[in-house]
Amino acid sequence: MVFVSVGVMPLYLTSAQVVSLDSALGFDAGRLGLATALYFGLAAALAQPVAATVTRVGAQTGMRAGALLSLFGSGAAATAGRWWAFPIAVALAGLANAFMQVSTNVALATGAAFHRQGVSFGAKQGAIPLAGAFAGALLPSVGVAVGWRWPYVFAMALAVVILFIAPEVEDRPLHTTRVPSRERPPLSRSLKFLALGGACGGAAGNGLSLFLVLASVDIGTTEAVAGTVLAVGSALVFLLRVGVGAFADRFESTGQREMAVLLLLGAVASFALSSVTSVEAFIVVMPLALMGSWGWPGLIYFTVVRIHPEATARASGVILASNLTGTLVGPSVVAQFADRGQFASAWVFVGALSLSAAIFMTASWYAMPKSAATELPGVELERH
Repeated sequence: MVFVSVGVMPLYLTSAQVVSLDSALGFDAGRLGLATALYFGLAAALAQPVAATVTRVGAQTGMRAGALLSLFGSGAAATAGRWWAFPIAVALAGLANAFMQVSTNVALATGAAFHRQGVSFGAKQGAIPLAGAFAGALLPSVGVAVGWRWPYVFAMALAVVILFIAPEVEDRPLHTTRVPSRERPPLSRSLKFLALGGACGGAAGNGLSLFLVLASVDIGTTEAVAGTVLAVGSALVFLLRVGVGAFADRFESTGQREMAVLLLLGAVASFALSSVTSVEAFIVVMPLALMGSWGWPGLIYFTVVRIHPEATARASGVILASNLTGTLVGPSVVAQFADRGQFASAWVFVGALSLSAAIFMTASWYAMPKSAATELPGVELERH
């Protein structure tokens, strides 16, 4: 779980501290949108090459590469003297996230017991909102108290730890039978619908979460209270991701229906958020919107393993690229609304994306052979 956190921590720290960064270096909402676009754009563009690299060099080396890139990114942010250092720092972290996502997917597909993969992937994807919770907690306790540079120093220390504790990963998954290269099936229609759902859902979830602090301050909270809202909301998302993973394990689900329900909740809450005008209502509705719009990714890579266990790295690369494309577009559009103070329009946009994602997730489930979930334990990861 901590391995994934190291890839996203620099981005969430930058988002959480944008008010302070604007005062110190002129890093405003529009520039946060640029940094976010670079973070997800670079990772999306390189997702497939990263997947091929991890397949070739192994998941442990992939995790170490991600930690090193995050270390460089956090260091660049901590020592920044101009606003343009942050888009560069965050872009490095985006590449780190690509390495961490693919490497940990391979590690879990290889080492996690089949009947525990839901909760395992839920905990792994829960690391992303957990990073948001840490960023929110560090805002009042460190960023506001002693300066915005010090949270990045914490992120650097975390990356150094990961360099030394990255685990060895077995080449073969548990209880497998090898599938020859010439017999590997093409990626399925179900995966394509899943990719579309991931793109729309990623746009909604990140568009909401990355501008939560700015929206909170805009509606009338202090920066410290905004950080607390981010921390609490992110912690709830973490618990939800683990919980729905355990639910999928318990009922032997493939994950798409649970993701659709969560995204539908996110759509309803986001539409409701667009009409909120008081601080009290915002503090109640925002976590609900965050949980629905951003609670589903705990299952998406679990679903990838259910759909294509014989090609986990390759299929993960496809989903990662689609998710990251969505998370590039979503925050970029929300940034334009935020720069004009039009947060109500931003939340309508987020709600529409969540609703679209719910439809695609449902389509993915209908397109998936119903026998797939019972045929998966006996297949090996692709090898090149």
